[in-house]
Amino acid sequence: MAQAVGGQRGQATVEWVAVVLVVALALGAVASAAIRVDGRSFGGFLAARIACAVRGDCAERDDALRRAYGDRVAELVRRYAPNLVYEPGTLTLPVDWRACRSHRCSDAPDDRVLDAHRGRGGTPATAFTRVIERDGETFIQYWLYYPDSTTTALNAAGLWNRLRELVGIGPYPGWHADDWESVQVRVGRDGRAWMRVSSHHGYQGCKQAACRNRWYPWSGWARVSWGSHAGHVPTRGREREPAYPGVDLRERTTTAEGLVLVPLETLDRSAYRPLDPDITPPWEKEAWDDPLTDSTG
Repeated sequence: MAQAVGGQRGQATVEWVAVVLVVALALGAVASAAIRVDGRSFGGFLAARIACAVRGDCAERDDALRRAYGDRVAELVRRYAPNLVYEPGTLTLPVDWRACRSHRCSDAPDDRVLDAHRGRGGTPATAFTRVIERDGETFIQYWLYYPDSTTTALNAAGLWNRLRELVGIGPYPGWHADDWESVQVRVGRDGRAWMRVSSHHGYQGCKQAACRNRWYPWSGWARVSWGSHAGHVPTRGREREPAYPGVDLRERTTTAEGLVLVPLETLDRSAYRPLDPDITPPWEKEAWDDPLTDSTG
C-alpha cells in the first residue's frame, strides 16, 4: 500500500512538472508579445500548488475554512484572499499572533524579487478571516496582524529619534505594539467583486484622496506601506488601472496562494491580550458587525 501511495505522489509530481513546463512556455510567449499579465500572483499560485502536490496535502489545506463556512463560502474566501506587495523598507509579514508577536519571527528579507511566505524561524504569513452575508452580498474580511506599527511619513521616526539622542525627549509617539490592518472584499449579487484596504482611520481603494473610503474593483492586490502598514490598492495612470508587481512595481510580495487563512469565528478570542492597551482587535471593531462602516476603530 505504501508503494502505491508513493507511486501516486510520484506520478502527481511528474504531472506537475509537465504542467510547469507548459506554463513556462506559455508565459514566455506572453512576455515576447509584451502583454501585461499578473505573473507574480500566478507564479505564487503555481509554486504553492506544486508544493502541496508534492506533500500530498492540497485537499486538506483549507479544511478549517470549510468547517467554518461550508464549501461554497470557503471557496470564495480562498479565491479572494489578497496578494500583498510591500513598500521598500518593509521587513515584517502578517503573522499569527498566537505564535509570533515580534520582529524576531515575523521579518523576512526586503528583497524586491522575493515572494515571501515565511518569516524568521519559519513563521508562516497568515490572514485571519471573517465572513458576513447580508442582503444578497458576501463580505469577506482579511485581518492582518503585525507585531507593531511605526509612522514613517516624512522620516518622522528618524527625526524624532535623532532629537531624542540630542535633547533627551521621550519615546516616539508614532509607534505602538500590535497592529491590526485589513483587506475587505465585497462580492455583489451579480458576482462582481470590490475591495478596499484599511489606512489611517479609514479605508482606501486606490492611493489617491478621491479613493478615500471607496470600494475599488477587485484587482487581487493590496500594497502595504513601510512602517505603519497602511494600505491601498496599487494602480497606475490617470485611469487608475491595476498595477502589478513584476510589471509596474519592483517590490517584495506575499502571494495569496501561500497565505495561511484562519477563520476568526472559530477561535477562542478571549486568549488575545493586546500588548498596547489602546489597541482594538478585529472582533471589537465596528467593522466586525458592520462591513460597510468607514470606521477602522
